Amino acid sequence: MKKCLNMLLLLVMCVAMAGCGGNDKLLKAQIESGKKHCPMSLGMAGKLTSMSYDESNREVKFVITLNKQISDVKDLQQDPETARQAMRLALQKGNMKKLLEMMVDAEASLNITYKNRGSKDGFTMNFSAPELKEILANPMSEEETNKLLLQNQLNSEKRRLPYKIDRGLNVVGIEDTGASLVYKCEVDEELYDIDEMGNSKEELKENMRKMMKDRSMRQQAEVLSSLNKGFEYDYVGKTSGKNVVVAFTAKELAEIVGK
Repeated sequence: MKKCLNMLLLLVMCVAMAGCGGNDKLLKAQIESGKKHCPMSLGMAGKLTSMSYDESNREVKFVITLNKQISDVKDLQQDPETARQAMRLALQKGNMKKLLEMMVDAEASLNITYKNRGSKDGFTMNFSAPELKEILANPMSEEETNKLLLQNQLNSEKRRLPYKIDRGLNVVGIEDTGASLVYKCEVDEELYDIDEMGNSKEELKENMRKMMKDRSMRQQAEVLSSLNKGFEYDYVGKTSGKNVVVAFTAKELAEIVGK
């Protein structure tokens, strides 16, 4: 779901390897322990190149090298504010929260640099000690979190456009109208009869309802329903311009995910 957020959350995996602590006395020791695992593979996405703690400046540093074919620093460069918000969210979870608590205790700052493998492209985020203290003291609400997740999905999906979902079916647009998240899907009318799709709209909706049992689709439905938003697929004939809309209200999404 959310390419930009997923890249940032890779750091959670890295810190999990560094162990858990609870105060400033352990911060340097934990980072030093983690350094022994570097470079650390992050699978196809890339690797954690280095981690360090600059004790004189009280700064924790991470360098992550990304596989550009899977993840690209340009996604972060294009929307730095969303990237920072995503890291705020990551710092509230699991081992990242434990690290955050340790950095606040040590009055340390955080520096995270992402690089594309084999190039000089890079993206760096800095969080001062006061910023980290504020993040710990004011965690994001559920609504703020879900708005961020939805925004990340929109940004990621828009960068993919257009993309193929099946033979003769291509997603060419995505929009948050306020009431619904709407996907615009172009239909090759040499392969599909748009009028027949209109006659079979309920069957299309039922098939889509079953697809929402998939984990990623279910997560999307949960986020949308929590924000009181629906979900629509607008199928548009490439030649005729005729369209068929398959829509779910926020209430229907809530029923699908069992809320």
